[in-house]
Amino acid sequence: MARGAGGGGWWVRLPSMLALQGAIFALWMATFLFARVLEHAPHASLWFPPAAVTFAALLVVGRRALPALVVACVVATYLAELQYSPAVRPSVLAWSSVAFTLVHVTAYGLPTLLLRADAHRRAADVTLRSVSRFMLLGVLAATLAAVGGVLALSASGLMETDAPGRVMIAWWMGDFAALITLAPLLIRWMLQLAGATGAPATSNFSPFQIDPAPASAAAARKLAGIGAVTVAMIAAAYAVDSRELGLAVLVLPLLLQMWVVHTESRTAALHGVALFGLLTVGLGALFPDGIDAVTLQFAAIALAANTYLGLAVPALYASNARLREQVIRDRLTRVMSRAYFEERATQELERATAVGRSAAMILLDLDRLKSINDAHGHAVGDAVLAELAARCAASLRPGDFIGRLSGDEFAVFLPESGAREAVAVIERMRAALTATPFAAPAGDVSASFGHAVHRNGMLLADVLRDADAAMYRDKRDCRSPEDGNGSGFHS
Repeated sequence: MARGAGGGGWWVRLPSMLALQGAIFALWMATFLFARVLEHAPHASLWFPPAAVTFAALLVVGRRALPALVVACVVATYLAELQYSPAVRPSVLAWSSVAFTLVHVTAYGLPTLLLRADAHRRAADVTLRSVSRFMLLGVLAATLAAVGGVLALSASGLMETDAPGRVMIAWWMGDFAALITLAPLLIRWMLQLAGATGAPATSNFSPFQIDPAPASAAAARKLAGIGAVTVAMIAAAYAVDSRELGLAVLVLPLLLQMWVVHTESRTAALHGVALFGLLTVGLGALFPDGIDAVTLQFAAIALAANTYLGLAVPALYASNARLREQVIRDRLTRVMSRAYFEERATQELERATAVGRSAAMILLDLDRLKSINDAHGHAVGDAVLAELAARCAASLRPGDFIGRLSGDEFAVFLPESGAREAVAVIERMRAALTATPFAAPAGDVSASFGHAVHRNGMLLADVLRDADAAMYRDKRDCRSPEDGNGSGFHS
């Protein structure tokens, strides 16, 4: 009694629960009645939107959608019995209702369970992986629904056919065409419905997040263009009975849709998919002697798949940029990694050889890194390395570049430079290292320098070897810089 008075009882939530069930049931039945209008063969529709409704409901609210879905499946089976049988057969209706409900809910429930489990582990983003998972699981769901549905209804006596394989293919095409074109928008609608009724929902389903970008007038005009071109192509193909013109339905709206994908919001792109799917199947039913059903279904599926892959392109670019950054940048010092530095230096040396220009290499090594680590800890040593790299990089000229070769060793490449330019750069780096104390409490920080000048016929390894020898002479002798190949300098 106390909990009920506090507003926590199930009866308090009953109105919102009934609203959720009623909305799902109404949407399922409305789309089912629409699908019956689009039937082009017994038990086979050009488009079967209830598949998308079931998929979206189970994906967003899970088992809470089952009561509405079960009732809808039973009512749909009853309507099918009325359509295909002169009189209602109670035993056939009972078995068919149970069979269709189990097959339909299971077929679309199993893939959504996988997506719901995956949604808790992964970031919400439109990636090639998330798009591929959605489409592959959609294929699996439609396949299970078609094969299981035909077998179950045939066994129960509701369906009588001499070619079950053909019915399965037609069933599969109708289910998958509706699922791939409508599911994203229906998932968004289910998320909003769950929010309005207070039902717990799992919302991390890329590529179906609701983006904050408002619909624009430009997007509306582009979507209207897609609709106009689609209607014109299908009507023209019907008027002139041209298969070639019918195939244009696959091309022109697709180009316009890609324009929407790359210039407008995700919401606009998903509306374009739904609009094209609705127009193709609707006009296909209106002009049954025009473009064949499979062509129209394939057109809708192709446009939807290309749209979702197009939505994943920005994430692919961002992922590639992150990978490139990891490859070319040293994580600690943010200068070039050794691999990328050597790649760039090799290219520059080849160019210098081809045009007959000189190039120089500087190697520098932080002194006493082991002592700094032992006395102050590796965190301080890392901070010193990062600051040393930053100061040296700031001392370079445009076109010069620096990379980290090993723990405390760095290399600087100087295009179109000789010994004099190398010494000047070393002096600037030395001044940068001694101008102000380092932020990390590591005491005096010093570095050893050496440089070498590239001569025709020398490989990168040769230049690095000469610069390394000069640097270690400098580390040993602590002598001042002097002009000439292979000189060293100590700061």
